[in-house]
Amino acid sequence: MTREEQKRRKELGRYLEARAKEEFKKYHLKKKDFVFYISRDGMFYSVSLFMNQDDISVSFCAKPFWVDDILWDILEMGSNREEPVSLRGVGAFTVRAEVRERKYEIEGLDFEGVDEIVDGAFGELVEMAGSYGERDFLDECGRIEYQREVIEVIVLIHNKEYEKVVEMCRSKRIGYFGDVGKEFSELAVEYLQKMGVMYEK
Repeated sequence: MTREEQKRRKELGRYLEARAKEEFKKYHLKKKDFVFYISRDGMFYSVSLFMNQDDISVSFCAKPFWVDDILWDILEMGSNREEPVSLRGVGAFTVRAEVRERKYEIEGLDFEGVDEIVDGAFGELVEMAGSYGERDFLDECGRIEYQREVIEVIVLIHNKEYEKVVEMCRSKRIGYFGDVGKEFSELAVEYLQKMGVMYEK
């Protein structure tokens, strides 16, 4: 990358950040750090815009509140339910349920193009909040890449399929959130034991 290209990329990155901060209130969104979000009817919707080396990525997440609620119960962090709803978008101990992603090449992009990306992202988030519900999440969650196994365990617990949870957690190591001292797969089985859930040993 030439010095001129680096300069242009930095200018676009600064403009992207400034434009997003200017525009999000027009769409009745809320903002925390780099996440713009809406919560509605027990669902959390968010979008993040990132300037990468060669493109701008726009990442949409959507999840029912119970996804994080069950995670927090497993991690013994149930008090997080009392925290501001923005925690579901920026917290380290949350599920990042990315359901859509858009990428826009930087080459040939100008400020007007950045405007279109920002407006398109915020408009799509508003549309998603009006049309994408729990049933859509359940239909699509198996295709989510990041934290896929964590999400699968949480959905199984939500559906009360406890034997499948135990079978899955005992057959593979699920290591997300390991900085709480144990792997997620261990904590999920312990959570069921504490609940007194009956399943085949």
